Parts: sequence; C-alpha cells; structure tokens
Amino acid sequence: MATDPVEPMAMYVLLPLRGLHSEELARVGTHRALFEQAASERLSVLAHGMVVPPQPHPHPQLKVLHSICPTGPKLVELGPAEMAALRVSDPGVRAVPLVRYEQARRPVLEVESELYPAATVAAATTLQLRCVDARTRAPLRGALVSAFADFARRVGAGGMSDAQGRVALRLGAAPVRLEVLAAYGPPGYWGIGRRHVLLQDGAELAFEPVDLSVPDFAAELYAQLPPDAGRGVAVGVIDSGVDLHHPDLAVAGGAACVAEEGDEGGPGPAARRGEHGSHVAGIIASTGGLRAGAAPGKRGVAPGVRLHSYRVFPNSGRGATNYDIVRAIDQGVADGCDLLNLSLGSAQPDEVVEVAMKDAFDRGTVCVCAAGNDGRAPVSYPAAWSIAVAVSSAAKQGTYPAGSSEALDEVEPFAPADPRIYISGFSNAGPAIDLTGPGGGIVSTLPGGLYGVMSGTSMACPAVCGMAAALLSARPDVLALPRGRERAIAVIGLLTQAARPLGLPPTLEGAGLPR
Repeated sequence: MATDPVEPMAMYVLLPLRGLHSEELARVGTHRALFEQAASERLSVLAHGMVVPPQPHPHPQLKVLHSICPTGPKLVELGPAEMAALRVSDPGVRAVPLVRYEQARRPVLEVESELYPAATVAAATTLQLRCVDARTRAPLRGALVSAFADFARRVGAGGMSDAQGRVALRLGAAPVRLEVLAAYGPPGYWGIGRRHVLLQDGAELAFEPVDLSVPDFAAELYAQLPPDAGRGVAVGVIDSGVDLHHPDLAVAGGAACVAEEGDEGGPGPAARRGEHGSHVAGIIASTGGLRAGAAPGKRGVAPGVRLHSYRVFPNSGRGATNYDIVRAIDQGVADGCDLLNLSLGSAQPDEVVEVAMKDAFDRGTVCVCAAGNDGRAPVSYPAAWSIAVAVSSAAKQGTYPAGSSEALDEVEPFAPADPRIYISGFSNAGPAIDLTGPGGGIVSTLPGGLYGVMSGTSMACPAVCGMAAALLSARPDVLALPRGRERAIAVIGLLTQAARPLGLPPTLEGAGLPR
C-alpha cells in the first residue's frame, strides 16, 4: 500500500513581501482550512506523481516557533508541502531560509592535518616546548601552539600547554624546519608568530603580557578624543553579549535575542565564545583609565555613549541566526540606538538581515558592519549590502610587539601616507568597502574584569562605530533631526567626511580611515 512521503522540515523566517512589518504577518495561520487543503493537494502530487482529488493528511500545519510581534517576522518550520501551501493561503508573505552568522574575529591559525598521526610516531620523536611569561619566566597554561610544516595545506602539529607550560608536538626528530609557528597565549598575553623557524627540542616560547600603558593602533588614533566623546548617543552591540560587571563597561540596556534558548540569560556573555562581545563593546565604550583611583585600563573610542548589548550568539557557541539578528536590530531601533555594531558575517547572501537594516535606516539608525576575515575574499554579509557601513581592517607596525601573531598578517601594499600601515592580510576586500578602521592587535575589555588582545574586522568595526558616535555627539544639530532616513544619511555623511585616505586602493580602504 502506498504511503505519503516523509518530507524534510526546515526552519524559515517569514517576512512580508516588502519591508519588515505588515498586517499580512498578523494574519498568518488564520486561513487554516485553505492551508490544509493546499498542503494535502501538494502531498498527493508528491505521493502519486499526478494531481488527484485531495486526500486527507495527518496534521499538515504551519508551525510558528517564534514571533517578534503580531505584525513582525516569524520563525517557522515548514516542509515542501507546507511551503507550497503557504503561497496559497498567505500570498502576502514569503519564507526565507534560516542563515547562521559567525563572529568576525580573525580566525586562530590551527593545524588541520597531522604531519605524523599518533599511531605512526614514537615518543622519542616528539618535540617538547615550554611556554612562559616573557617577563617572569613563569610557566603559562592554556597556550595554543600550531607548528606548520606546510602552511598552505595547514599540515603540522599542534597542542595546548599544561600547568607546567609544556606542550608536546609530533613533528619527528629535532631540529625541525617549519614554514610558520603560530602560538596564542591565555587572556592578557600577545600571541607569537614566526616564519621559517628551525625548531629545537626543549625550545622556550616567551609570551609578552599586554601592557595597558602602551597604545595600540586604535589608541594611537583616537586617544585624543574628549573623555566624554559619544555623550548623548546610543550604541547597540549585536554580538555574543557584554560583561555586565566589568568595571570599565556600563551597559544601559539590552536583551538576549536567542530564540533557541527562549531568550533566557540576558545580555551578558554567552557561555562559549562569549568574550567577543565584551571586547567589541570595550573598543567603543570602555571607560578604562578615566575614573580616579580606578585600576589601570584602556579607554574606548567613545566612552560617553549609552551602551546596549543584544546577545544573538547562543551559549552553545554556535553561530547567530538571521532571525535573532533581525530581532536585535528591531529591538535596538525601538530602544533608540543611533548606531548598531555588527561584528559578524556570513558568505551567504541573506535578505532577512538586509530588510531589517533598511528598516532601521528608514527609522534613523545606522548599521556598521565588519567586512569579514577570509583573506581578500569578497566582503561578507551583512557588510556587503549597500545599506551597511562596511569596514575593513587596517594595522600598523610598531603598535604590537615584533614577532607577535599579528606580524603574520603583514602584507603589501603598505600605505603611501604611512609605510607602516597596511590592510590586514585576513581582511576581506572589494567595492563594497566603505571605510577602514584599526583592527590588527587591538587591546580591549574581556569578561571577568580582564583585558586582552584580538584582531579582526570585528575590532575595526567598533572602532569606526565609536568614531561615528564621537562625531555625532559633537553635532547637536544632527542629533536633533527627526529619526528617519535623512538623519541616517547625515550620520553616514559625518563619518565618511572624516575619513582620510591612506593612498591604498578603494577596494581595500574605501574612503579611508576616519580620524
């Protein structure tokens, strides 16, 4: 006896045919009889290969998993039959695939293929290294070491240092010639990056601790801004959450926008990979070093802003969905944010987030987005959309220790305006780039009251966002404009007019570096 085919279900975002909100979305699910009839007809076609009189089917339904509001986007689960039926019952809406976005931090270099698998190499041919603090020589636990015999293919050996700072690498008999040695210390330390290394057994890797008194590239550019830069401006950080208890971060509002977790947990850091949002927020708004009697810290570009945190990355460490990002954008606009920072990206074109950014723009809010870190690949989304301010990563020799992992991203061309400045080797590029910002070796806040270093267009993006806040704060006439597209255009105008070309191709730097 023939049975109905089992159809795969998938999650989609429901949008109106135009815009972000519509009464059509409020009517989804109200045409139940029409939907069930159309779904049954579609299932009959799939089952018999031809159109036959409608057959009853058990529970064909439109399953709504989450809704922003009655007239707003909805997260739904559909199979092919339900998708076809939706077009019949609700022709005023469309279903767009669910897309996940990743943090736009520069990826850590890791070995992907072992030079000598464990089953084929003797203990005698395993090299022992020792990771230590460069100043105290104390052992460092939790340092990740990646030794590449073939860097292009990511072949080599890797390991994590133990409590004695020791790490064992299966590389064969010493000495071993490596194309690249990359090592990343625990929070509070610079990494190590070396090319063409002759590695000896028992070698010591000395990690430089971060010195908050030494300016990084962002501090060099923006430390002269007034201590209340950004006052009167609201900035939303759409990311992995922000440490609500860091002494140098003051979060005025926000929310968890993670549908798969029931929006629980609040705007604080995600359990896994949660440090990213705090680092991004600190680049914009850290008050470090500004409070009398406070411990040493590092100030952000615009410490005077009213900071909001919208956590879209789940505690599992997975990517953030376009549905949750849309919700965060919508909430940020509702909360009065003038600027939204999106240090995240995807290679997949996603009209869901584009629609939300257009809606935000029409309501006076500007989205500043990271260009991505795929080594000159096309600009990732949402930065690639024309409605976004797309930011590449610039870096400057001398603003990070010589021999740090940031040195591995030094590539030509160097800027005619300053031959120490370049666009980071990891940074994406293309005609969509609007501006560049300091993104190589940036020191900022981390959960637990700490400071640490990260690189990426994730870091360049908030630096530019912070500069936009500082410029807007200094222009009360623009701040006073009604919240609409004219206001958003004026804010972008302030930012692009402040850009200074470095003399590099526009596909790398856009209009230049705001300063």
